[in-house]
Amino acid sequence: MRAEFLSHVGAVRKNNEDAVYCDAIRGLFAVADGIGGRRYGELASAAAVQVLAEKSGCFPGGDPKEVMREVFYQANDTLHQLGKRKGYPGMGTTMTAAYANEQKIYWVHVGDSRAYWFNRHEVRKLTEDHTLVEALLRDGRISPEEAANHPQKHVITRSLGLETLVAPDEGEFDWQSGDYLLLCTDGLHNLLEPEEMKEITIRAANLRTAVQFMAEQAYNRGGYDNISLVLIAHD
Repeated sequence: MRAEFLSHVGAVRKNNEDAVYCDAIRGLFAVADGIGGRRYGELASAAAVQVLAEKSGCFPGGDPKEVMREVFYQANDTLHQLGKRKGYPGMGTTMTAAYANEQKIYWVHVGDSRAYWFNRHEVRKLTEDHTLVEALLRDGRISPEEAANHPQKHVITRSLGLETLVAPDEGEFDWQSGDYLLLCTDGLHNLLEPEEMKEITIRAANLRTAVQFMAEQAYNRGGYDNISLVLIAHD
């Protein structure tokens, strides 16, 4: 298993509210996108990823889904208590995390960061955005074309830290040699189509070149948000 990551402030914002975790040895990865303003966003995403890092030693022997679920519960509680104690109302973060071994990908997710699986032939989005626009689209109240430019596109309906309890989505997916897993924040997936991300990865000389080129493409198309991604290859 090989992995590369990148996190860039983008072309517009002055600070980076994203956080990334990448441990190819343990097979543990995450991206988080802080919400609630500059100072609050940075703190929230970093704190959520730190909880994952502190739990990383539990993965080799524990049930990946149970451990990952506990990470999200603990991160939510940490952020919720921190927000009340520090007086940071509205502090929260998205987080999409995955544990991968030779046979399976186990993922847990809340917010509008995403996980994609792909190989040379197809690409599949594993996660569902927790946003107002996604809910409207799912209910058939708006079209995909309307969703792409909806004025409330960035309204998140589920995140870590804003509520006392959190209900993350979770799942597992079989993978094999030649497959890739991509975790990314909306600063990337809002500006690149899944098929583009797949083609860039397949054609790149190596993973580092792929993550750099994807981030560069998002930056050149406006870079309106922070751009973060983790790209993992199954050897």
